[in-house]
Amino acid sequence: MLVLFLAMLAPTSVTLDVPIYLVAELKPSVLAEALEETERIFEPGDIRLEFDLAPELRSTRPLAFVVVQARPARFKVSPACSRGLHDHRLGHTQLSSRRLTLWTEQVARAVDGNWDRQGLPHVDDQVYARALGRVLAHELGHLLLRLNGHRDGGLMRPTFSHRSLIARGRGAFRLSADDLHAIRAALEGIEP
Repeated sequence: MLVLFLAMLAPTSVTLDVPIYLVAELKPSVLAEALEETERIFEPGDIRLEFDLAPELRSTRPLAFVVVQARPARFKVSPACSRGLHDHRLGHTQLSSRRLTLWTEQVARAVDGNWDRQGLPHVDDQVYARALGRVLAHELGHLLLRLNGHRDGGLMRPTFSHRSLIARGRGAFRLSADDLHAIRAALEGIEP
């Protein structure tokens, strides 16, 4: 009886369906590991992400959709680096259109740690996937929190050091308890 009562008090998971449009070529294993990394970041809030890798036309507008592509030429790569912090424009969120964009070659440069490189660097697939997943989680955080700015720390801070972006531990990529609560509340308020 006590177990049933405790189960009723425990929050049930909420789910967000996220269509993904691949414009840039990614190895299937890199994409799968990146999405798993993103899912793990949202797990502490019992927030489930279901990624649709073959989205079709929908009758309703999704809460969020992701485009994975190379960064357009109109965005200049900033080679400036101060105190080990790199250009944080690894992705972009357009709140009004609910579009998240991941810029694959920018994430690869961040993983490589060489922003001056003109060509696409060769990076370890597992580390690259980890970084892509973290960037996606950050951009989802912007959208789900309706956050134009950044927080002082955690996943929603404005910049990531090269080392933290590729580190095995996820400590630097946590959502605060307040942010997790706000995201859950936003997802629970959505009408099916």
